[in-house]
Amino acid sequence: MKTVDIFLKRVKELSGKECEFGFINDYTFKSMVLAEGRFILEPQSVDSRTIGLNHRKERNRKLTLYYVIQNDAITNSREVVGEIEELLKIMEQDREILSSGILNFDYYYTVNNEKNDEGDSTGLIIFEISLDIKER
Repeated sequence: MKTVDIFLKRVKELSGKECEFGFINDYTFKSMVLAEGRFILEPQSVDSRTIGLNHRKERNRKLTLYYVIQNDAITNSREVVGEIEELLKIMEQDREILSSGILNFDYYYTVNNEKNDEGDSTGLIIFEISLDIKER
Protein backbone atom coordinates (compact mmCIF):
# COMPACT_ATOMS: atom_id res chain seq x y z
CA MET A 1 0.00 0.00 0.00
CA LYS A 2 3.07 2.25 -0.05
CA THR A 3 2.22 3.25 -3.64
CA VAL A 4 -1.34 4.14 -2.66
CA ASP A 5 -0.09 6.26 0.25
CA ILE A 6 2.31 8.13 -2.03
CA PHE A 7 -0.44 8.87 -4.56
CA LEU A 8 -2.83 10.01 -1.80
CA LYS A 9 -0.19 12.35 -0.40
CA ARG A 10 1.03 13.75 -3.72
CA VAL A 11 -2.45 14.31 -5.22
CA LYS A 12 -3.43 16.21 -2.08
CA GLU A 13 -0.23 18.31 -2.05
CA LEU A 14 -0.09 18.99 -5.79
CA SER A 15 -3.80 19.76 -6.24
CA GLY A 16 -4.46 21.50 -2.93
CA LYS A 17 -7.66 19.41 -2.59
CA GLU A 18 -8.61 16.56 -0.30
CA CYS A 19 -7.80 13.05 -1.52
CA GLU A 20 -9.33 10.02 0.18
CA PHE A 21 -8.93 6.29 -0.26
CA GLY A 22 -12.21 4.46 -0.81
CA PHE A 23 -14.84 3.40 -3.28
CA ILE A 24 -16.92 5.77 -5.38
CA ASN A 25 -19.96 3.61 -4.58
CA ASP A 26 -19.63 4.81 -0.99
CA TYR A 27 -20.71 8.15 -2.44
CA THR A 28 -23.94 7.14 -4.14
CA PHE A 29 -25.01 9.34 -7.03
CA LYS A 30 -28.06 10.53 -5.07
CA SER A 31 -25.71 12.01 -2.48
CA MET A 32 -22.65 12.55 -4.68
CA VAL A 33 -22.38 15.96 -3.01
CA LEU A 34 -20.34 14.10 -0.36
CA ALA A 35 -17.61 13.55 -2.97
CA GLU A 36 -17.79 17.05 -4.43
CA GLY A 37 -14.54 18.99 -4.60
CA ARG A 38 -12.31 16.11 -3.52
CA PHE A 39 -10.40 13.27 -5.12
CA ILE A 40 -11.31 9.65 -4.38
CA LEU A 41 -8.60 7.05 -5.00
CA GLU A 42 -10.17 3.64 -5.61
CA PRO A 43 -8.16 0.39 -5.84
CA GLN A 44 -8.79 -1.80 -8.89
CA SER A 45 -6.20 -4.57 -9.19
CA VAL A 46 -2.59 -5.68 -8.70
CA ASP A 47 -0.75 -8.32 -10.66
CA SER A 48 2.86 -9.37 -10.28
CA ARG A 49 5.34 -11.17 -12.44
CA THR A 50 8.85 -12.39 -12.01
CA ILE A 51 11.43 -10.83 -14.28
CA GLY A 52 15.02 -11.92 -14.71
CA LEU A 53 16.98 -14.83 -13.34
CA ASN A 54 17.26 -13.30 -9.88
CA HIS A 55 13.45 -13.58 -9.42
CA ARG A 56 12.97 -9.85 -9.13
CA LYS A 57 9.27 -8.95 -8.96
CA GLU A 58 7.50 -6.31 -10.95
CA ARG A 59 3.94 -5.30 -10.06
CA ASN A 60 1.30 -3.64 -12.18
CA ARG A 61 -1.21 -1.78 -10.06
CA LYS A 62 -4.42 -0.24 -11.35
CA LEU A 63 -6.10 2.59 -9.47
CA THR A 64 -8.95 4.88 -10.40
CA LEU A 65 -8.86 8.49 -9.30
CA TYR A 66 -12.24 10.22 -9.28
CA TYR A 67 -12.85 13.95 -9.08
CA VAL A 68 -16.37 15.36 -8.73
CA ILE A 69 -17.36 19.01 -9.07
CA GLN A 70 -20.69 20.78 -9.40
CA ASN A 71 -21.32 22.05 -12.93
CA ASP A 72 -23.07 25.37 -12.53
CA ALA A 73 -23.09 28.76 -14.24
CA ILE A 74 -19.98 29.81 -12.31
CA THR A 75 -17.95 26.67 -13.10
CA ASN A 76 -15.95 26.85 -16.29
CA SER A 77 -15.64 23.18 -17.26
CA ARG A 78 -12.80 23.94 -19.65
CA GLU A 79 -10.74 25.36 -16.78
CA VAL A 80 -11.43 22.26 -14.66
CA VAL A 81 -10.30 19.97 -17.51
CA GLY A 82 -7.14 22.08 -17.84
CA GLU A 83 -6.48 21.81 -14.09
CA ILE A 84 -6.85 18.01 -14.15
CA GLU A 85 -4.56 17.67 -17.18
CA GLU A 86 -1.96 19.96 -15.57
CA LEU A 87 -2.09 17.91 -12.35
CA LEU A 88 -1.49 14.70 -14.33
CA LYS A 89 1.46 16.24 -16.20
CA ILE A 90 3.03 17.35 -12.92
CA MET A 91 2.49 13.90 -11.41
CA GLU A 92 4.23 12.27 -14.41
CA GLN A 93 7.41 14.15 -13.54
CA ASP A 94 7.10 14.28 -9.75
CA ARG A 95 10.37 13.21 -8.12
CA GLU A 96 8.72 11.80 -5.01
CA ILE A 97 6.47 9.53 -7.07
CA LEU A 98 9.25 8.37 -9.38
CA SER A 99 11.82 7.81 -6.61
CA SER A 100 9.57 5.56 -4.52
CA GLY A 101 9.90 2.32 -6.49
CA ILE A 102 7.43 3.37 -9.17
CA LEU A 103 9.00 2.71 -12.54
CA ASN A 104 6.30 4.25 -14.67
CA PHE A 105 2.65 5.14 -14.72
CA ASP A 106 0.25 5.76 -17.54
CA TYR A 107 -3.19 7.26 -17.33
CA TYR A 108 -6.31 7.98 -19.29
CA TYR A 109 -9.48 9.72 -18.20
CA THR A 110 -13.10 10.10 -19.09
CA VAL A 111 -15.45 12.92 -18.13
CA ASN A 112 -19.18 12.58 -17.55
CA ASN A 113 -21.88 15.09 -16.75
CA GLU A 114 -24.21 13.31 -14.33
CA LYS A 115 -27.63 14.93 -13.98
CA ASN A 116 -29.96 14.40 -11.03
CA ASP A 117 -33.15 14.70 -13.08
CA GLU A 118 -34.29 15.80 -16.53
CA GLY A 119 -34.91 19.37 -15.40
CA ASP A 120 -31.36 19.70 -14.09
CA SER A 121 -29.50 21.92 -16.54
CA THR A 122 -26.14 21.64 -14.82
CA GLY A 123 -25.43 18.40 -12.93
CA LEU A 124 -22.09 17.12 -11.67
CA ILE A 125 -18.88 16.80 -13.66
CA ILE A 126 -17.26 13.46 -12.81
CA PHE A 127 -13.68 12.76 -13.88
CA GLU A 128 -12.68 9.10 -13.91
CA ILE A 129 -8.89 8.87 -14.20
CA SER A 130 -7.45 5.36 -14.67
CA LEU A 131 -3.87 5.00 -13.42
CA ASP A 132 -1.76 2.06 -14.61
CA ILE A 133 1.29 1.92 -12.35
CA LYS A 134 4.36 -0.25 -12.81
CA GLU A 135 6.27 -0.68 -9.54
CA ARG A 136 9.11 -2.73 -8.20
